[in-house]
Amino acid sequence: MRRALASGLLVAWLALAGFGCATDVRVDFDPSEDFSSYRTWDWLRPSWQGNPLESGVDRGLESLVRLAIEGELRERGYERTRVGQPDFLVAYHLTLERELVRRMETPAMQTLSSPHREGGYEVTASRPTFQLYEKGTLVLVVADAGDQQRVWRGIGIRRVRDSFKTRAELVVSEVFDHFPAVSASF
Repeated sequence: MRRALASGLLVAWLALAGFGCATDVRVDFDPSEDFSSYRTWDWLRPSWQGNPLESGVDRGLESLVRLAIEGELRERGYERTRVGQPDFLVAYHLTLERELVRRMETPAMQTLSSPHREGGYEVTASRPTFQLYEKGTLVLVVADAGDQQRVWRGIGIRRVRDSFKTRAELVVSEVFDHFPAVSASF
């Protein structure tokens, strides 16, 4: 019992300490929309999304995000249609910010020998360290194909060391986990 309690407390502490570092997802949607009728989709016209070069995101990352969105929708049973009118349209916007985070780091304890004391002295000293993070904000929008009005929006914010590119696919998946529609597969 004690071991289970200690394990549970350790897991909770690690989550609070930021080791879980999950994506912060926020969602809003039109509750009157019938998402269960959605089967087919296509991209919302590019002019709505804006110019990807203006967001400071390189073309490689833009391509990775587009492929991740297409893959997520395919896995969830939605079919992309290029002929006729789809049930819904999808758009996204991605921005990146770089953050330099200062932390106080305490290295392992060091022992200094001393002729006056057996075992010496234990010395610990904290020093500031700097870590570069990249914070990505991904906004996914689903619009009704008929009137092109937004019916769902998911925002995923994730801070990662070095490059957001390493977690982009995961962020897309975590945001779509909050999409209210049931899987389109029959």
